[in-house]
Amino acid sequence: MISIVSVLALGACGGSGESADSGSVESLADSSGGRAAAPEMAAQDEDAAAPEQAVEKASIISTGSVSLRAKDVAKIRSRVQHITDRYSGQVTQQETSDSDDDGPSHARMVLRIPSKSFDAAMADLEETATLVDSSTTTTDVTTEVVDTEVRVKNARTSIERIRTLLSRADAIGDVIAIESELARREADLDSLLAQQAALEDQTSLSTITVSIDRAGPGGSSGDGPGFLAGLSAGWDALGASARVLAVAFGAILPWTPVVLLLIAPVWLLRRRKAAVASATVPAPAPATATGPAEE
Repeated sequence: MISIVSVLALGACGGSGESADSGSVESLADSSGGRAAAPEMAAQDEDAAAPEQAVEKASIISTGSVSLRAKDVAKIRSRVQHITDRYSGQVTQQETSDSDDDGPSHARMVLRIPSKSFDAAMADLEETATLVDSSTTTTDVTTEVVDTEVRVKNARTSIERIRTLLSRADAIGDVIAIESELARREADLDSLLAQQAALEDQTSLSTITVSIDRAGPGGSSGDGPGFLAGLSAGWDALGASARVLAVAFGAILPWTPVVLLLIAPVWLLRRRKAAVASATVPAPAPATATGPAEE
């Protein structure tokens, strides 16, 4: 029979780590006849061997960023989607900015690509359009992954021991104390499992952020300004001016007959007044030539 003193000691030392937990469980197991000693040592042997088995595979978190520029943002965005599908990835976020009728001017896509295809996917994305910038970051989390795996295994072993003690408890006080300790350790295990799942997601899938901007009038933004760029800009400006003039002419043209109807009477009246004025003015007398006085 488990003594109430031993059970309360187990709950008191629950927050002091796995070493304190092992001591409490051993004392309780001894009070039950020493039947938990063998599983205790076997579990310790398995925990000691766990790190050696886990470090066989490195755990790396890879992230990348690619900045592109192209005349047709929608077309490049479609190419990025095809590359993602080719490597069995997925687009988790997508943002598009439309500025005018020429299509989107900017797009941002967040990709999740299997880590084994990270380098190949980065190389393909860099070749889809004019590359502006590219960067990658890798973080080795092998130690953190191994530590989490060991802690999860220890937590599960500890919970099994507590459940064994709970099945042997007779006094109501023992049952209450053991159930409280069991609930706390199960909550700790749930937290460790959440951390383990997050690490698994980050190491199995790499994150790549792709930014696409529309190129300027000169075409590829990688070329510096020059004669051809200036000539292209000039043609674009001339075309824009011609469109503005055409719009203005089209707006004025329907008003032309109305303006002519208003101006025609005024023009005829002024022409008639000018004709009348020229008819009433007397013609100037011819000048008389005077010669030298006769003597």
